[in-house]
Amino acid sequence: MPACPVCEATEFSLLVEARRVAEECRWRERFVNERLARPAADGALKDLTRFFHQGRADILLCAGCTLLVRNEYENPSSEEYSEEIYDAASIERVYPRYLEAFRAKEDPYRSLLAVGARVVEIGSHYGAFLQTAQEWDWRAEGVDIGKDTSRFARSKGFSVHARELRDCGFDSGSFDGVFIWNCFDQIADPKPMLMESRRILKPGGLLALRTPNGLFYRLCESLLADDGLEQDKAGFLTEAMAYNNLLGFPYLYGHSAATLERLAEPCGFRLEGMRNSELLTFPLPENPQWVEREERAIGREMHLLEGSMLRSREGALIGPWIELWFRNS
Repeated sequence: MPACPVCEATEFSLLVEARRVAEECRWRERFVNERLARPAADGALKDLTRFFHQGRADILLCAGCTLLVRNEYENPSSEEYSEEIYDAASIERVYPRYLEAFRAKEDPYRSLLAVGARVVEIGSHYGAFLQTAQEWDWRAEGVDIGKDTSRFARSKGFSVHARELRDCGFDSGSFDGVFIWNCFDQIADPKPMLMESRRILKPGGLLALRTPNGLFYRLCESLLADDGLEQDKAGFLTEAMAYNNLLGFPYLYGHSAATLERLAEPCGFRLEGMRNSELLTFPLPENPQWVEREERAIGREMHLLEGSMLRSREGALIGPWIELWFRNS
């Protein structure tokens, strides 16, 4: 087991054993299948039951900073991720929902940068944020090693570099904003990416990070391990984890607000704001109305639970996903 990428500690405790992780993956598959309007091909199940990180793994807890680490028995290669195939028709159907989710982030993000700002999104996926950024009068481009997703985003007319950030050759101080919405948790060594982000940002430039919340997952696991937890509450927590793509924890790292700040500040970033969040959208190929209602109800209940059953002394951000933004100091 390598050292923690946040605090360099080498001691980890077992949070969730592989048997339990596999059980959660089976729950996740059953949950998704119950909400499919019709059977779907593998390409349409990306980010639902098919994940890059889905092999046998334990979830470990860093003794130094409480980062969650997915300790996989066999590590998938980055080449496998870049070659992943997506179902084009399913992307077209789900794209408007991603677009709607990003447009809903206008407050607070649009006011953080001026009209005409040049921004780059690392992990630009289908391109929904790139479209939103253009609607906010920013000049946007993407970076994504996924060949299929980059091809789709380019078909929408967006500028996407299908390579690692370090290989893009961006000039120093050439961007007003860097957004890493949904892939920071998949980066094995995040410090070089943060340093490269700082290099290409102007002084005072914006860095936005968004990740699944390791603290939320840890709190849920603790509650679900309690034999005395009422059945309805256990069912709700399981559904909340499912709708936020947290069952089986298909991410390399589970950050908290504290670990993100601890990573970013030594790289030259000053924390400016943070907020609780949730999965952008549950990407079913088709979204039945009853699923939409159920998902909204889960979201409303989550806001209530953030101040009660899931209360934690470790920090204010206990939503299923979290977003923090920083300035290049």
